[in-house]
Amino acid sequence: MNNRIKNILTFLILVISLNSCCIGAKEDNFGNNIYLSEYDNVDRRILYQTESCATSGIEIVPMTVLEIGNNDKWIVAKTGNGRKREEKKFFKYWVIKNDYKNLPDSKTIKSNTTEFENRQEFDKFLTENNIEIELNKID
Repeated sequence: MNNRIKNILTFLILVISLNSCCIGAKEDNFGNNIYLSEYDNVDRRILYQTESCATSGIEIVPMTVLEIGNNDKWIVAKTGNGRKREEKKFFKYWVIKNDYKNLPDSKTIKSNTTEFENRQEFDKFLTENNIEIELNKID
C-alpha cells in the first residue's frame, strides 16, 4: 500500500510540474499581454495571452512569423504561408500598436492591428506614421 501511494504522489507531482512550465515552448513578451509564441520552427505566431506559458491564447498574427521588430509603441512582423509561393501571396506584413494608457483587452489589440498584403504598402504606412523599426529574422 505504501508503494502505491508513493507512485500516485510521484505521478501527481510530475503532472503538476509539467503543467506549470513551458516545456518545448519559447515565448517573447512584448508587454500588454502580447506574446510571440513559438512551439517549433513552423508554429510561430503572435498571441494575446493573460499569462505567460498559457496553453492557448487569442491569435493576433497567424503563423508563421518569419521576421519581427518592436519598440515601446509598435510591433511589426512579416509572416509567410508555405502553400502560396508567389511573392505577392506568400508574405504578409503586420503593424500592431503597443502603446496604451491602460492594459488593453484582445479586442483592442486586434482593432489596432493592421495587415498589409505587400511590402510597399507596409513601408508606406511605416513612413507615414514615423515608425522606425526594422524587421529581424527569427533564429
